[in-house]
Amino acid sequence: MKVKCIFLFIACLAYTSLSFASNWDEILKLIKNGNETEAIAIVNQYIQKYPNDPELIFLRGATLDHFGKTREAKENFLILCNKYPKDPIIKNNLGVLYAKLGEYRKARVFFELALKLKTDYKEAKNNLSLIQKQDRVYLTSK
Repeated sequence: MKVKCIFLFIACLAYTSLSFASNWDEILKLIKNGNETEAIAIVNQYIQKYPNDPELIFLRGATLDHFGKTREAKENFLILCNKYPKDPIIKNNLGVLYAKLGEYRKARVFFELALKLKTDYKEAKNNLSLIQKQDRVYLTSK
């Protein structure tokens, strides 16, 4: 099952702080070239400078997930979810991460929470639909 993720690094640009924007191209290049250690190190350097910047925490989570560190990415998004409980994008992304980890019930909860916050949120609707289809397949195979 593929759950759509909005971890497009271009979309993250909208989430990045102005203090960080000047190095955006550098980080994108590192990510594109698979330089995981360097990309994460640079993001972490900015987080040390600006520890409460939600955009940087979002970017770190997205970067970690991009490099297959989904559990670590989830922790970053849980921090954001606690700080910003009314943000449907964060809830949807948490749902995606839980789905990637095979925790489909938790994924469903976060997709539903995202839709309660923004009823016309297309990505969350699509992701919830995929989880529901997975549930139907599982139930009929028993």
